[in-house]
Amino acid sequence: MIQNNYFLSNEDLREHFYDLIDWNEIVPIYENHYTDAKLYETSKNPKLEMAPTNVDEAISYYEEILKSCGEISGMYVSQVASVVDAKGLKFENGDVVHPEEMVNVIQMYHDAGLGPAAFKRKYGGLGVPSIIKAMIAEIMYRSDSSITIAVGSMGLAAILEVCATEEMKNEWIPKLISGNYTVTMGLSEPDFGSDLPNITTKAIRKDEEWFLTGTKRFQTVACGVNGGPGITLTLARTGSAESGARGLSFFIVENKDYAIQGIEKKLGIKASATCETVFENSKGYLVGKEGFGLVKYVMGMLNGARLSVSSQGTGIVTAAYEEALKYAKERYQFGKPIYEIPAVRRLLDRMERELAGMRCLMVEAAYSVDKYYWYEDGREVSAEENKTAKFWEKVANTLTPISKYYNSEMCNDLVYDGLQVLGGAGYTEDYDLSRLYRDARITNIYDGTTQIQVNAAIGGITSGMSQTGTFRTYLDHITTGSESHKTLQEIRSIFESIVETYKSIPDQNTKESFSFEVVESAARLVVGLLLERSKNKSNTRKELRSRWCKEFHNDSLAILTSNHIKLKSR
Repeated sequence: MIQNNYFLSNEDLREHFYDLIDWNEIVPIYENHYTDAKLYETSKNPKLEMAPTNVDEAISYYEEILKSCGEISGMYVSQVASVVDAKGLKFENGDVVHPEEMVNVIQMYHDAGLGPAAFKRKYGGLGVPSIIKAMIAEIMYRSDSSITIAVGSMGLAAILEVCATEEMKNEWIPKLISGNYTVTMGLSEPDFGSDLPNITTKAIRKDEEWFLTGTKRFQTVACGVNGGPGITLTLARTGSAESGARGLSFFIVENKDYAIQGIEKKLGIKASATCETVFENSKGYLVGKEGFGLVKYVMGMLNGARLSVSSQGTGIVTAAYEEALKYAKERYQFGKPIYEIPAVRRLLDRMERELAGMRCLMVEAAYSVDKYYWYEDGREVSAEENKTAKFWEKVANTLTPISKYYNSEMCNDLVYDGLQVLGGAGYTEDYDLSRLYRDARITNIYDGTTQIQVNAAIGGITSGMSQTGTFRTYLDHITTGSESHKTLQEIRSIFESIVETYKSIPDQNTKESFSFEVVESAARLVVGLLLERSKNKSNTRKELRSRWCKEFHNDSLAILTSNHIKLKSR
């Protein structure tokens, strides 16, 4: 793979960081009036030493993190990714063995302090907002998915900051960070994937302790890394079989207390251990309140996972585009580089502009979380701040599944085109496109398939398009500065007609069968508006962004027109 700093060499990502994101809006919310910096002055707690005292200090801190991440990902991880993929995993006597090259670069990430990116400083984390987490994930995923999954899995435990008791937070989060734990979501079972309300793993209370019995499938890095520690954040039934979602609770179970029955042989992410785990009277630690496991805690954890996959899609496409572009400029046919052949150039141009749209959506979804999530931190807020936070929470609940669906589907689409640029060479294992092609396929499957994401988003879109609805208000908000754009006006008008046509369908089954067309149309409209906004804000690449916008809007106009025809002719 291309070897360079994956932050400093990515012009579009850097423009987002330096020019397009309004840090004056995000940093004060996240830093809560720079509380950590003030606490450091009195306590000298080393965990708070890097806490910024103003926006400029925060930007400098974030910049150093991204540079460090870019260095490790681009200079080191990228160079062992193909080796790690080729070696894969071994399963011997109940133990999973990872390649040595993988273990070494994972340690590099941990030594740089990048493992606990999701946690607050007071627990030993980096203390960065969701936008920075999204950028870190994109950079890491560009170099390799299997390695990034192992390192980034720890971030799943950030849900503990929301739902665990203070005692549990102070006990477990620092231990996870200092011990370089892996973390997995203990949700799916052999007979229940997305149908979580019906899972059968049981948790029984004996005196003051809980013990779990059952089997979980598709448990990513539940084994830890080569004997290293790990936990599974497990959904288990504490109520009766008839109690459904309300009978499920959330537990921490350490990997020393359960067995690995086997690992899956997969199409892609071959060095990421996908385990089947068996609980036999395994000790569990109840998180939060009994009975709130699915309805509150798991849903919160899945929102973070959606953002991570959105970044994964963006990172994989970045790698595919850069590798395809490099090959196209170096490969000569008919006396010229194939980059100059119009049919090839057209593939690359589409990859470039669609990737730019994916990054806009990735950043915006993370931004929507930053605009509400930190207000739930027990801090005092005004009535106006509370109103704003509630608005952005509703936006995030619609935008995060859109982001996961859209960026994972585009990931598959664009990596396919990237491989096509390489032709026969791309189909061989001599080039990284074949690995990227295989790894891309999981993105629209795990952490909720595209169909699940569509189901999660459709209600927020359709109900949100009422005259005072949240989604309509959000669209008006991101349209600011582009109100007179005729093509966007036409796209918005078609979208409104699509929603009204969808709402008028009397049969529920027929309506559900057309949910995808509505969500796809909403996604294209949102991404187009975000791209247009990025063009308006750009100082150095306005001409390039203008070209992206023109072609993107034309494609969207065709897609929405087609979707409207489908709905009308059902």
